[in-house]
Amino acid sequence: MNIKSLSGIVTATPTPIKNGSVDVESVRDLARYLVAQGTSALAPIGGTGEYVSLGDSQKLEMVRCTVEAVDGAVPTIAGLIAPGLGEAIDAGKRILRAGADGLLVTTPFYVRPTQEGIVEYFKALSDTLDADLVLYEFPYRTGVSLTAETVQKLGETTRIMAMKACNADTGLQMRVIEAAGDKISILSGDEDVYPLHIAAGARGGLIASSCIVPRIWHKITALVLANELNQALELHAKIRPFLKLLFSEHNPVPLKAALKILGRPCGEPLLPLLNASAETEAQLSKMLPEILALEASMVA
Repeated sequence: MNIKSLSGIVTATPTPIKNGSVDVESVRDLARYLVAQGTSALAPIGGTGEYVSLGDSQKLEMVRCTVEAVDGAVPTIAGLIAPGLGEAIDAGKRILRAGADGLLVTTPFYVRPTQEGIVEYFKALSDTLDADLVLYEFPYRTGVSLTAETVQKLGETTRIMAMKACNADTGLQMRVIEAAGDKISILSGDEDVYPLHIAAGARGGLIASSCIVPRIWHKITALVLANELNQALELHAKIRPFLKLLFSEHNPVPLKAALKILGRPCGEPLLPLLNASAETEAQLSKMLPEILALEASMVA
């Protein structure tokens, strides 16, 4: 698998911090487990990786540890969340020197640029950074939605090879797939409606819960691609209550709590995020055994 032909399940991973530094053993344990489960790529230091709360040295350490752990088995696509071009270029160069195979880049935020401004922004990144890019559209955080025409233009004029699409407008998602799906790999970032995105032509997903249930996500994908949409929806319905709980507090708060319960501790959330509530932890402890039993029952 490489970024130019990205498909299947890409896993967004949390950042385990211990005594101010990245917990190397925790990174290696989770990364190697996910590779063994068939992940197509790992995406550290994105939103799930708490990019905005990490120091520069912590971000680079997390990237280096992930690259070392996967040892070339799958690409490492590191997050890059920046409000403007100067910061994005500087951070991107550092992250690439740390070993990342590509960058998962959000659209600029705070200034809320025009569609034309976003195209020029990614052209500038493409001209400056020697790396393939994965576009991350998340209007809930950035305040700007991309039109299907803009995504098509980005696929034609920049080094964007794939896209994590997190737009709640399902109709728009379908238009994006129709306009640009032959130019870049559209990956669903919406776990709640994932099977529908695959049925519409998305090539996979970039999702955080695959840290816990990778086999289920692989199975849902395979069922849709085999024209077994009803079965895929039935399986997806079984995990939707778990997904709702996993995002009941700001990501990755419940995810880190769940991984701790499962014996894969990833440290505490970083300020300004706090630990999961006692209620969330109790619900996770109650729900996880059933979810893990379902996960264990999955066969290729």
